[in-house]
Amino acid sequence: MVIYQQNSPEEAFAAFNELYNRYEQKVFNFIQKRLHNQADAEDLLQKIFIKIHESKNLYKRQFKFEQWLFVIARTSILDHMRASGRYQAKLNRLGDEHRASDKEVLDLDSLSSLNEDQKEMLEMKYIDELSYHEMSKLLNKSETSLRKTISRMMINLRKGEV
Repeated sequence: MVIYQQNSPEEAFAAFNELYNRYEQKVFNFIQKRLHNQADAEDLLQKIFIKIHESKNLYKRQFKFEQWLFVIARTSILDHMRASGRYQAKLNRLGDEHRASDKEVLDLDSLSSLNEDQKEMLEMKYIDELSYHEMSKLLNKSETSLRKTISRMMINLRKGEV
């Protein structure tokens, strides 16, 4: 990525091709797992790499490129889902599942009391359906820490203590 940011157009082109070839399949699988639609996944893959190109100057060396890429991919998936209305449908199903499976009622209105990091973790787990392993890579936190944090958050949400 650093070569792509700072070198001549020919070197930058080669660097971008290398990044695309290296991560295309991983990103596509990540998208496909969430959208379950190959055409949408292919379109979104292209949009993600266009975003990488457009925001290449925002990348900072101290972060791993793969983490930065997957944050962009995740955000793009959420934007796509919101735009197509599936995001709200999944939120409604999440509430229904909790109401059907728990004696306590999870009040979705209480989600507004969460800070952005907490909302992001819950979205990643219950809306994006990411595994704790995938979340730990994206958030740079241990799987154990994420499990405990989300478990505590869910308990507090059910009790109405958030």
